[in-house]
Amino acid sequence: LMFMGLTIANILGVPLGTFIGHNFSWRISFAVVVLVGLVTLLSLKLWLPALEAAKNRDLKAELSFFKKREAWIIIMMISIGTGGLFTWYSYIAPLMTDVAGFSADAVTYILMLAGVGMLVGNYIGGILADKFSPAKASAALLLAMAVTLTIVHYISFSQPLALIMTFITGAVAFALAAPIQMLMIQSAKGSEMLAASASQASFNIGNALGAFFGGLPLVYGFDYTSPAYVGAAMALVGAFFAIWLIKSKATKGVAASKEKYAMMH
Repeated sequence: LMFMGLTIANILGVPLGTFIGHNFSWRISFAVVVLVGLVTLLSLKLWLPALEAAKNRDLKAELSFFKKREAWIIIMMISIGTGGLFTWYSYIAPLMTDVAGFSADAVTYILMLAGVGMLVGNYIGGILADKFSPAKASAALLLAMAVTLTIVHYISFSQPLALIMTFITGAVAFALAAPIQMLMIQSAKGSEMLAASASQASFNIGNALGAFFGGLPLVYGFDYTSPAYVGAAMALVGAFFAIWLIKSKATKGVAASKEKYAMMH
């Protein structure tokens, strides 16, 4: 549900902020963000039910989550893999205006299209995570993201194809939301709240890494299609970590089966 809210923000909030920035001033965009933030705080104060503090919580036991190799594999997978999305999304406005040839006013609607794709993808990701293991779903979706971003690099000169791939790329990227969250929580075993926080923190690190690495080719004079290539590479690295996690789980499962067999005999 949290990621569902994020996708709705991409349908409404991001395009609205872009529209205000293009037609009025970036300062007004920030003022609207402050206003929405205050309304959110007031809403939480009024309607969020009071929750009792968790009892018998051991901070040391909670932090032991970070001693697990599996936890760090997932963190790397999320931080680098989802960064692939943000290499593209951070520079989608100039990609659509300078390469695809859309007007600046059209960017608002293109961002809404990407947001709708993210909303659909978030729903599909939940289905995939239930039908398959979260690790396998994550690996497949990261590989799919690498493919879609590579396609974006080559077809962005065509307006119809650019629009189609905007929807598809948004959908594929946010289909990852449910699997990665499930992976984190399943690996926690007693540190679920900390794991959920680590998942969101990793996603935000991916946001920063994607924007940074996506901007590097632009600094060296490449065009606005080049960040998509960088994103494809980051998605592939994320897929590598997902596959590593799958193999690690399989190895652990075999070892546990052998130990159980030895105890029975």
